[in-house]
Amino acid sequence: MKVLVIPSWYPDGEDKLMGIYHKEFCQALSKKADVDMLYISRQRINAPLKYIFMKKDEIVCEDGYKVYIKKMLNVSKISEDYQIKMYCKKLEKLYLEYIKDHEKPDVIHAQVTIPAGYAACILGKKYNIPVVVTEHASYFQRFFEGKNKKYGEYVLKNNKFTTVSNYMAKIIKDLGYECEVIPNLVAVKDFMLPKEEVKGLKLVTVSALRQGKNIDDIIEALKLIREKHKTEASLTIIGDGFLEDYYKNRCKELNMDKYVNFVGRKNKNEIANILGEHNIFVIASEKETFCIPGVEALARGLPVVATKCLGPEEYIDQKCGKLVDVKDIEGLSKAILDVYQNIDKYSVEYLRSVALKYGDDAVVNKALKIYNSK
Repeated sequence: MKVLVIPSWYPDGEDKLMGIYHKEFCQALSKKADVDMLYISRQRINAPLKYIFMKKDEIVCEDGYKVYIKKMLNVSKISEDYQIKMYCKKLEKLYLEYIKDHEKPDVIHAQVTIPAGYAACILGKKYNIPVVVTEHASYFQRFFEGKNKKYGEYVLKNNKFTTVSNYMAKIIKDLGYECEVIPNLVAVKDFMLPKEEVKGLKLVTVSALRQGKNIDDIIEALKLIREKHKTEASLTIIGDGFLEDYYKNRCKELNMDKYVNFVGRKNKNEIANILGEHNIFVIASEKETFCIPGVEALARGLPVVATKCLGPEEYIDQKCGKLVDVKDIEGLSKAILDVYQNIDKYSVEYLRSVALKYGDDAVVNKALKIYNSK
């Protein structure tokens, strides 16, 4: 089977983690299908001279597939309608260049409704190619209301629509459309290292340091654990972002800076090693469509304490950890302590069995089943 993947974003710019799951999905899919990727890279309009002199077309060889890239200026702040129109034209041009040397794909798999999903549906309809769209964005409901509604509804009517979480699929079904789930693929095998013994309560989280992640709630829960519940504990924060200074200052205000370690952004192998030095993973987000780091933690053998932020609720059960209400700092601290006091009851084998549901084979086989149903 020939599959052409079209993502809305890909790790080709300054942020090498942006859309990394699309890259990992293609690598896994390439082991069972003939895969390539077409990517329209939207360049910032605030650097027009840089855009004028940059190379507009590139081919990048990845592990098991190639990425065919065409660049364009991102003019969405001037006119979103014009931006989408130009995106569609660029994608069609890239596709026509691609098939000069390649067979026509059996299916197009686009990632995120706008812009890739919409442009892929236009392309698929014109050239008679079945299209599958997978929605990842936490703000995906915006695609089906207001000025975006005409684009979102076109996508829903002209493809096999999928999401990464069941709660997202339910929202689409409530709109009156069919929807299936292709969960985010997680490289769980990279995290299934030998479990080490960890002494003391050592918390860890992996997150972009931005709004909605509520890292300060974890810091405040740590303070309660140490001062109110008289339990020695520490926290390691993996990740970076524009709220990093705020969180560091918050640590100082709470006199927790001695017990919180900010280690910055790390690669997959580094994260796996750091997770192994801790015994509880914490998620405090307001909303997550999936939360890949939570599954990585389970694969590493760590129980997870998370807020009821939707995505993680699909893989965290009583045998995996605990769920608490969003912004319930007291509840978060108590859940962490309960898990810690019963840490030996959490079976590493079971935690990893849950993580494997999101591994390469499980997710790729689900995708192939949906492709074959088109």
